Formats: sequence, C-alpha cells, structure tokens
Amino acid sequence: MGMAASQARLLTITARLADNELRSQTINNAKMRLATQSSQASENYINALNNATLKFASYDEAGNAMSQDLTYNALTAYSSYNTQYGLINSAGQILVSESEAAMFTQANGNLNAYLLAHGLEYTTTYFDQLGAIKNSVYPQPFDNISVEEMKTYYEQYGSYENSLEVEDYTNNYGEFINADLELEKATEEALLSYLLTNNTPNVTQDPTSGEFGITVVADPNTLENRVNAFKNYFYGTNNNTYNINGLYADQFISEVDKNSMIEIVDSISYGSFPYLDENGNPKIGDDLKREKIQGVLVSENVEMSSEVQSDADGNVLSTTYVLDGAVKITVDANGKVTEAVPLEDEESKNSTYALTGPLDAVGAIKTNIDFEEFVNQLSYKETTYDEETDSNTYQERFMSLDKDENGNYKVKSTMLVKEAEAPEFFNSITNELLNEIIFKVNRENFARRIVEDPSFNIDSAQIIKSVGKTLGKVLNNYFGAKDRFLSNIFEGPILDPNADTSDSDYLNNPNNYLTKVEFEGVLYKSSKDYVEAAMRDGAIAFTTGEGENAINHLVTPENLTNIDFVLQFLKAKGLKQSESFNTVIKEFLVEEIIAVYGEPKYAWVDQNDTANTGNADAKAQWYTNLFNRMNQGFKALENGLGASKEWMEYALESGIVTLEQVDKNFKWNGLDYRTCVKITEVTDEAAVAKAEAEYNRAMNDIEAKDNIFDMELKNIDTEHNALQTEYDVIKGVIDKNISRTFKFNQSA
Repeated sequence: MGMAASQARLLTITARLADNELRSQTINNAKMRLATQSSQASENYINALNNATLKFASYDEAGNAMSQDLTYNALTAYSSYNTQYGLINSAGQILVSESEAAMFTQANGNLNAYLLAHGLEYTTTYFDQLGAIKNSVYPQPFDNISVEEMKTYYEQYGSYENSLEVEDYTNNYGEFINADLELEKATEEALLSYLLTNNTPNVTQDPTSGEFGITVVADPNTLENRVNAFKNYFYGTNNNTYNINGLYADQFISEVDKNSMIEIVDSISYGSFPYLDENGNPKIGDDLKREKIQGVLVSENVEMSSEVQSDADGNVLSTTYVLDGAVKITVDANGKVTEAVPLEDEESKNSTYALTGPLDAVGAIKTNIDFEEFVNQLSYKETTYDEETDSNTYQERFMSLDKDENGNYKVKSTMLVKEAEAPEFFNSITNELLNEIIFKVNRENFARRIVEDPSFNIDSAQIIKSVGKTLGKVLNNYFGAKDRFLSNIFEGPILDPNADTSDSDYLNNPNNYLTKVEFEGVLYKSSKDYVEAAMRDGAIAFTTGEGENAINHLVTPENLTNIDFVLQFLKAKGLKQSESFNTVIKEFLVEEIIAVYGEPKYAWVDQNDTANTGNADAKAQWYTNLFNRMNQGFKALENGLGASKEWMEYALESGIVTLEQVDKNFKWNGLDYRTCVKITEVTDEAAVAKAEAEYNRAMNDIEAKDNIFDMELKNIDTEHNALQTEYDVIKGVIDKNISRTFKFNQSA
C-alpha cells in the first residue's frame, strides 16, 4: 500500500516536471520573439534616421532663395540666378524634356530659330526708328526699302562682304582704278607734249612750279588788242592745240566742259572801271563821279540769298538780301533800301569788306532808292592782309543786277585788272584753262587717237616715262580692266537662244537681242555697251538742280566708281544692273546708313517677358549653352520622370546618370552630385521623432514582458528544483522498498 502511494506521487511529480519544462520552453520562445520585436523596432528607428531626402537650393525669377525636392525639373529649370546643370546618361547624351527635344528638332540646327522658340530674339529698334528708306533717284527695288528689308540687309552684311560678287567687284574695281590711273599718267604726259608744241604763240610750263604761262602777241600791241588776242587763242578759228572748240571737235572734251571753259574766257573783256586810289579809298569828284581806269574786266556770276520778314498776318515788312557773301541789304515793303552793311569773310579771316558805293554828297552810302538801282551802283572794297609781306592789298568789285527768263535775279560781280597786272593775269587764266583741259580731257579718246591715227602728230610707240610702257600697252590694259569692271555693274547682252552671237548678226538682226538700250537713236546690245559708248563720248548721265544751279553729271571713270552715281545713272537712263551688282548695292547701302546714323545696337528681347522683369541676355546665353550641348547628343526624358524625386535620387545614387554644370566660360564640365553645393541631404525630423517614440514604446513593452517571463522562469525553476528533490527522495524510497522486497523474496 505504501509503495503504491509512492509510485503515484512519483508519477505526479514527473508530470509536473514535464509541465514545467514545457512552460519554460514556451516562455523562452516568447523571449526570443521579444528579441525579434526589439530588432524590428531598432531597424524601424534606424531607417527613420537614415531616410534623408535630397534637396536642391535655387532662386526664383525674383531672386528669392528656395529649397525643394531634387527633381530633374528643379535641377534644370532656367533662372538668371542659378547655375546651369544637366543630367547626362551613360551614352553621353544630355537629358531634356520632351518639349525641349521637339523645339530643338524643329529648329533643324538653327540657333536663332531655337532661341526664337523660347521667345528670344536678338533685335534692335534702330531700323524702326530709321523707317523706310525712300530715294526716288535710285532704281527699283532700291528706291523704296522697307524697314524689314533694310534690317535684313544689315544682318546679311557679313555675307555680302565675303561674297564672290563683292570680291569680284572689289578686285575688278581695284584693277580698273589702277589701269585708269596709269592711263591718266600716260595721257597727261602725252597731252602736255601735245599742248606745248607747234603753237604760236607758245604756251610754256615752269619746270619748277609746274604752272603754265602764255605770251600774248597783238598788233597793234594795245591792252584791248591783247585781250582779244588772248580770247582768240582759246576759242577762235586758229589751229592751236589748246583751242577749246578744236578739242571738243576732236572729242577730247565734252560739251559741258567746253561750255564751262568758254564761260571762263567769256568772263574777260576790256573796258573802263571806277577804281580806288592808292590807299584803297574811292575817289570822289565835285560831281560825285569816280575816276575811271581802263583795264581788263573780269566778271562772274555770284550768289544772292533772300529772307522775308512778315507780320502775324503775313504782310511783308522787309526783305534781307545777301550778295556774294559780302554785303547785306535790307529793303522795305516798298522796295526801297533802308540799310546796307558789309559782312565778314567767313572763309578767310584775313579779308574784310567795306562798301564804296553808291555814295551821297558827303560820301555816305545812299539809301531810300530802289533795290535794283542800288545794286547796279553797288561797289565794295575787299582788303586782304598778307602775313608774309605784312601789307594789305585792295580789290574793288562792282555789282550788276539782271533777271533771267523766269524772273529770278542774277547778280554779277566785276573787278578790274590794270594794264601793269595784265601779263600776270593772262598767265593765271592760262594756267587755270590748261589745268582744266588736262583734268577734263577724255583720256581714253585722246589715247585711242594717238594709237589709232598715224596722222596724229605724236609717236605712239614711244615709251611713256611716267609708267614705263607704250601708250598702246597702257590702253590695252585699260580696255581689259574697264570691260571686267563694267561687266560687274551693268547687264550684258541677253540673246535669243537661237540668235547668232556675232556683232554682224546684231547689226543685221537687232530684234534677236532681248535686252536693248537705245540712246540718241543708236541701238546698243546691252546696258554695258551703252555705258562704254557714253564713257567714250563723255555723255551726260543725269542732271541735278535746275536753272543756273543745274549740274550735269558725266559718264567718266571717276563717276563710275561711285556707287551713288551709278545708282542714279541706272535710274536716269533706264539701264539694267547685273544680278551680282545687287549684292554690292546692298553692301553699299548698309555702309551708307552706318556712316550717317551709326551702328545699330542689338539686344536680346524676351517676347514671353512682356513686363521685362527678367534678364533676356542671361536667358539667351542659358539656351545657347543648352543648344550647344544638345548638338553633342540628347535624349528626351519622359515628362513623368521629370517631376519624380524618387527617380532622381535612384538615378544619381545608382549611377544611371551623371551631373554636368556650365562654367564661367560657358563650357560643360562633369560634377559629382555629392560635391555639388546646391544639392543637400535633409532628414525628416517629424518622421524620426515618430520612429523614436514607437521604438521607445516597443522597447518598454518588450522589457516589461521580458521581466515577467524572467520571473515566471525563476518560479518554474524553483518549483522544478523542489519537485526534482522530492522526486529523488521518493524514487530513493521506492528503490529501497524494492530492494528489501527482493531480498525478502530471496529469503523466503
């Protein structure tokens, strides 16, 4: 019975020990789970600490600093205050937005078109202020040039300068100038020989001064006869080489130049003249008539200007006249002279004027007489101081007034050359006329005559000292250079496709030539051919001014090298310029505009910034930099990725893209994003605080549970030890009982 109870107790203890072991194992498993939870809480906290966001520091258009998440859009957005960055893929291509790629593609390599797509234009208000350029004396289309056309001319000026057309024109222009200058030297030498020989009387030239002189021979040898003889030398019926009419008949001078020189000769006459005394004062007799002196009278037309003074109602109060720049005369509304005063010589401060007539009884200037009567009696003294001789010279001039066919006043000034001064005067006029002939002679016609006419009394085979060539060689060079130069300017012959190109065909069938120029009944093959003929004839190209102010402009080598002259010539005669000359004209017009108005000032204008709040220059440079980089290769970035900070961080950290920035020289250079001062890592403090709170709460909970589990394990361990002790005791008792029982049975 006792043994059975022990065994039952042993079984109970064994069961409780097994239960304790199971409970201990369960608690240990729970403690292990607490460790896992602790590790997870720590990881969450560490992740919060490590979860930093990439930020980009930049400035907006107003210059305000701002920080934002680092995205492609934030990194590459334009601002004049920001450094320019770009993302480069592994292929070396810069990443751009889809819209940027489209604008670049559409520009087709044209930077200006690309910038214009961004609203940027390099422009000026210069031409708008200048306005359209109208010049009715120029041919179309250069008679009315619009603002946009002139702007285009200017912007293409560089291409004009470097064009083949301008290069050909410039080269041929230079060759023509040199050939013409050589012809001028050669013909001047031959012309001097021609003018200074075989003449009676002889014209001579001073070897030192180069001035010409003449000996006037007359019979009987009176001053009046010498004047008439002198005039006859230059336009009479004699055979003198310097006979103006003879030079014109030989086509050596033009009709215009002939008339100009004859006007000089006609200005000379013989007559009497009231004259000043040796002190430069007028002589006044009892009857107020001045002493007259015989001599050479020299007359010339002089200018007269007028200015009318009127009251508020437009009634004429007075008129002021200025004659020869020397005398100012005031006339009242009735035409009576109220005042006459001398003026200062504006050209030479060494000269002064003083009125010498008309005089009244006491030697004062008469007034209250009619204007015309006053001028016809008017005389004034010109006193000129000579610094070299420290002396004054006096010259008196008389005025006369007439009217032309239109009723306009013509004023003539006359001075007297005394007989003692006549030889020097004749030499002076001869020098003037001979220089006029040498300057105005048609060099080409004169040289052709020498070379082509054996009867002409000059040896054409003789070497011209000034150029070291024969006149024939000089002339051939001139013809070639002239032809090339004129071909650059004027339209050559345009033929029917089926026409013969020979001269005989043109003469026989002129209608085969689609371009013809008719001048004075002569039909020319082209504008160029007409100009060549007009140059030989010294023809009038056009006339400017009217009446006595009219100026005839001749077709001369000098004039044909003046583009302004050529343009007026083209319009006046209806000539056609060559196509290549249009480029030369455009270059000329640009240069003329710049010479008058200065260089236009260009600036970048941002059409999208109507308030002008930005910096158009900086924006233009920004997109120019981008354009240059895109030329090295680009790839469009999907618009969705442009705003993604996650993609941006991933792309940079994984090395999918690299960073480049533009330096001060506008060059793109590689840059590690980690060293970029504009990119920073920023921790989310709120997220860290939340993670820390969750970590602390979790750790406190884990610690409390762990303490409970430790206490339970301790209790289980204490109970386990007690049970184990009891188990050992009971088991020992049972073992002894069994042993005694076994011994008992053996004894039995």
